[in-house]
Amino acid sequence: MVINEKTILVNEVKVRCFYAGNGDTPIVLLHGAGVDSAMMSWAEVIRLLAEEYKVIAPDLPGYGASDHIDGEYSLQFYTEIVKGIIEAFESSPVVLAGLSLGGGICLNMALNHPELIKLLVPVDAWGISPKLPYHRLTYWYTRSKINDNLYQWTGKYRSLIRWSLEYNLIGDKSKVTEALVEEVQRAMLEPDAGKPFISFQRSEITKTGLKTDLYSRLGEISMPTLLIHGSKDKAVPLKDAIAASKIIPNCQLYIMEGCKHWPQKERPEEFVRVVRDFIASKKSFYTR
Repeated sequence: MVINEKTILVNEVKVRCFYAGNGDTPIVLLHGAGVDSAMMSWAEVIRLLAEEYKVIAPDLPGYGASDHIDGEYSLQFYTEIVKGIIEAFESSPVVLAGLSLGGGICLNMALNHPELIKLLVPVDAWGISPKLPYHRLTYWYTRSKINDNLYQWTGKYRSLIRWSLEYNLIGDKSKVTEALVEEVQRAMLEPDAGKPFISFQRSEITKTGLKTDLYSRLGEISMPTLLIHGSKDKAVPLKDAIAASKIIPNCQLYIMEGCKHWPQKERPEEFVRVVRDFIASKKSFYTR
């Protein structure tokens, strides 16, 4: 399966987008934060989904080959960028899926631009709880010199990168290959790596909660939603996904047992099977 790419202009920001497949159902995939990118998070999933669907995966601004900006990387900024991407591809309404930061963008899109979305698939998503684990400590950390220099310091050491992937992101250590460690290291050593996420953290994490309060509005989500979550996620605990699934109307929760914060990267075949089944089960909803 050939994955094509093109750069589009959205709100005066250049955004690189990957796309594949010619199916009738468009799926937009949003990656996470840190040093993530479209192909890092979604390459395997794109190839599998594109056998049946039209798949679009952008590098969010500040990541991959998309533009960096001088302003704040806020959730609202990213939401308007994703709105522009969907409109540029003339594909709405779409199945919108997103990991972590991308999942938070999905939720904000669903609340503010529901006409562009037919189905929602947040994955280990930002914003499904009112606070982060160890919230006050996290608030302090995001404003510290440690956070400012994290990638510059740790990116030099493959052993630290491997440990971080195994501890935070991937449950099955055999999936943390040398090729993946090298890919992450290259991204960490890029100029200004991590700065977009630091900007996002400082924009959205307040002393007492989150600036964009998605949690209190989860009950307003109007389209069928599939929450996918790693059972061993430390960044977004499973209990938060379980609680959110009871608040969001017309919501299903699928738990990827043994996975951490990167479930679709760890087990792409399982992820794609679950998404396909969800789309098939909801076809009558969005075609009526």
